[in-house]
Amino acid sequence: MSIRKKLILSYAAMIAVPILLFGLTIALLGNLLIKDALPGAGGGGKSGHSFPLSSIRDLFAERSELASGLKFIAEHDPKLLADPAFLTDMGARLREVESGMIVIRDDEAAYVSPGLSADQIPTDLANGRMKAENPGPPSGTQWNTIAFSSPDGSRGKLVIVSDMKPVADFFKRLVPLVLLTLLGALIVTNGLLTYLVSRSIVKPLYALKEAAGHIREGDLEHPIRLRRQDEIGQLGAAFEEMRVRLQASLGAQLELEHGRKELLANISHDLKTPITAIQGCTDCLSDGIADTEEKRQKYVQMIAGKTTEMNRMIEELQLYSTLDTGKLPFQWETVDLTAYMIQYVNELQLDPRFSGTEVTFTPSAGMEQVLIQADRQKLHRALMNLADNSLQYMKGETKKLQFSLDQEPGGIYLLQIRDNGEGIPADALPRVFDRFFRAQSSRSPGKGNSGLGLAIVKQIIEAHGGTASAASKTGEGTTIQLRFPAWKRDGTKPGNGGAR
Repeated sequence: MSIRKKLILSYAAMIAVPILLFGLTIALLGNLLIKDALPGAGGGGKSGHSFPLSSIRDLFAERSELASGLKFIAEHDPKLLADPAFLTDMGARLREVESGMIVIRDDEAAYVSPGLSADQIPTDLANGRMKAENPGPPSGTQWNTIAFSSPDGSRGKLVIVSDMKPVADFFKRLVPLVLLTLLGALIVTNGLLTYLVSRSIVKPLYALKEAAGHIREGDLEHPIRLRRQDEIGQLGAAFEEMRVRLQASLGAQLELEHGRKELLANISHDLKTPITAIQGCTDCLSDGIADTEEKRQKYVQMIAGKTTEMNRMIEELQLYSTLDTGKLPFQWETVDLTAYMIQYVNELQLDPRFSGTEVTFTPSAGMEQVLIQADRQKLHRALMNLADNSLQYMKGETKKLQFSLDQEPGGIYLLQIRDNGEGIPADALPRVFDRFFRAQSSRSPGKGNSGLGLAIVKQIIEAHGGTASAASKTGEGTTIQLRFPAWKRDGTKPGNGGAR
């Protein structure tokens, strides 16, 4: 549930719960208090109800009904007001609703309901001359006077007295209790909901603060698991993703730093060897040891060879750096890979370095024309790196370098380069395409291997939208697998074109 929904529900509860408690308080307290104020009310009797205000409403309704009936009798049948039986019955009915009546004839009280006192009739009603037949404390607070004429021509008054004191006492006791209950409900409800909602927000924020502290100190090993689906949960998930990426980035940075240190060590070693050889040759030439033209030519050729070897290592380092930063432009064009490989293999067969090596190319059936998007120059460089790498590690009398082209599902073309060299150790195979990595066997002197050849191949093939992988068995040879996506007629360039 989102924080917004939680807040809306808490606000609704802050209103609904006090209102509910307010109603229950009126029902419970009112039901208890009204039994004292109005006997017989609130208990389900003749005029009792579960809600106290209903009892009060019915009380006034019955009073109004009896008053209307007496008024009708006084106006249309006043002789009943002289009937003792009628007066006794009406007095009893009025008593049930906390009321009574006084019948006045010739300024004298002819009938007074039990519990009432004629002495309490206001002087403007009784003219100060009435005597009490039933003296006692006053209980009526509301007076209703109805004038009537008797059949004998005498005039009189019917006074209906309604006792309002029980109702007033009921509200005087109920209202303070209800207000206190409402105030308490508001305090408890708002306090409890505020605590729960704030706790559900503040607690995960403290967890994020603690995690941020670990990250600030460089400790990226503490995972963040909030297990929430709201906005804070999403923030925690983003924070955890950031931590994982930082951890991976730091690991990659450390690995890169290690690789760079290894590169410096390898380059220093590989450059020192030809430089030492060149220095030795120059010393021989300057000291006159090379006293014949044949010797001088031999030393000059050695210097040229070592210079070429150094230049190749520096060129590979520069090329990889340019590829890695994405600053090397690619010239894309539609290339028939089958025709391209036939031309490339013919070139290798004429290369003096591959004399004595059996170089072949075998396309699968139906692969007479294979179209891909490629940069001819960069692809040639990748293939030459692979061919040179294979040539360095083929030691047998019969050297074989085989190229084959197949098609895989999904419009993928598979170009494989197999050699029968010494192979790659199993522990080194997963890292052969890593930058700066060289298997231990490649540290043989004189090979001029910077450890960037296969890394350059991987960069170039991935820029073509493909992948590079290797399979090898020690002593049996190595197979390099290059996969290329088929040419798209919409003209979309593969990969990112060498740009980052």
